[in-house]
Amino acid sequence: MPKFLKRPSSALVFILTLNGCGGSYEETVAGIKVPIPNAMKKAQGNSIEISLPGFGGGQASFQGKMDPDKVIDFYKKEMADRGWTPNLSLVSGGGMLAYTKEGKSVLVAVGKSEATTTLTITVGSGGK
Repeated sequence: MPKFLKRPSSALVFILTLNGCGGSYEETVAGIKVPIPNAMKKAQGNSIEISLPGFGGGQASFQGKMDPDKVIDFYKKEMADRGWTPNLSLVSGGGMLAYTKEGKSVLVAVGKSEATTTLTITVGSGGK
């Protein structure tokens, strides 16, 4: 058997580890791009957008089989990496996180309903 098949290289292990984390995609909620873990899928019919003089906002809901604590950890890392400033963190088996950036705000709410994790993203911006 060739040597490279007997022991996986560190690069291969790293790639497999990244794939095991599930990755993410972006969802635009009321004009604001928000990262969403791949394990969370958009819930049908649960999106709204609000546009009032001086305020714009919206909400989208997602669900999946991802552990709520891992969803919280995902947002703590991803939002910081994208330049969002944390303003609120209430965490206990899920929780709520709030972020601001350039006059915009994002509220991340994570919970558990039986075997499904729920994720609600609420965004708002002034001056729209």
